[in-house]
Amino acid sequence: MEPLTFTRLPLWVISIAFFIGLVLAREIGKYFSDRRTSPQDADSDTFAMTSVLGLLALLIGFTFSIALSRYESRRELVVQEANAIGTTWLRLQLLDQPDRDRMAALLRHYVDARIAFGLAKTAEEESKQYQVTEALQTQYWNELMKVIAPFRDSPRAALLVTTTNDSIDLSAERFATRQAHVPPRILRFLTLFALLAAAMVGYERGTQRKATTVMFVLLTLAVTLVIDLDRPSTGITNVPQGPMFDLRDAIALPTGK
Repeated sequence: MEPLTFTRLPLWVISIAFFIGLVLAREIGKYFSDRRTSPQDADSDTFAMTSVLGLLALLIGFTFSIALSRYESRRELVVQEANAIGTTWLRLQLLDQPDRDRMAALLRHYVDARIAFGLAKTAEEESKQYQVTEALQTQYWNELMKVIAPFRDSPRAALLVTTTNDSIDLSAERFATRQAHVPPRILRFLTLFALLAAAMVGYERGTQRKATTVMFVLLTLAVTLVIDLDRPSTGITNVPQGPMFDLRDAIALPTGK
């Protein structure tokens, strides 16, 4: 499969296609098994099939660990960014009025944009929301530079600049992690290995269709879970945005006077 297949097609289409591929591979294996002329070595065939299935399980587990690791990284970055923006919000209290309220309003708008980014359902929407984020970052930074101009060399200015810079860096890191996926070559190799394993199962156990079909269903579910975890935008298992929602509720209140 091409990388585009794994990133663009709906998850249910990939699952059905993968399952059908396994069934067809089994039938091909059974076809050759029915037409073999040499005596069957049951022990040798069983050992080969078991070894291949074991390697397939190992490969699925390895791929799952990559996808889960990337998912955890995305989840942790949501918490880190929410904390960084929350710190920025608290340090805005160092500003005098009316600058404090003006910067607070910009920050609230920025948090809304970050939530929209996290809830993006397509890769296109994700890229669009990140462009909005970058525009708001530029606007906020420019306004901040104007506000701190009278005391830019003071510790107060350093505190405001540092936490703002951390928030910007974390937003870029979140975007990078959402763009990082399981290498397509691994997914292609996993698909090929699964089809070859299904053919060997058909060659050795082609008559046991009920049992092998159940096994193929389980394999399909496992591979589907891997691909789902690898899709931060279009997958079913999305990264929780709870910390960002909590932050939005917390900063909805007016800043102190």
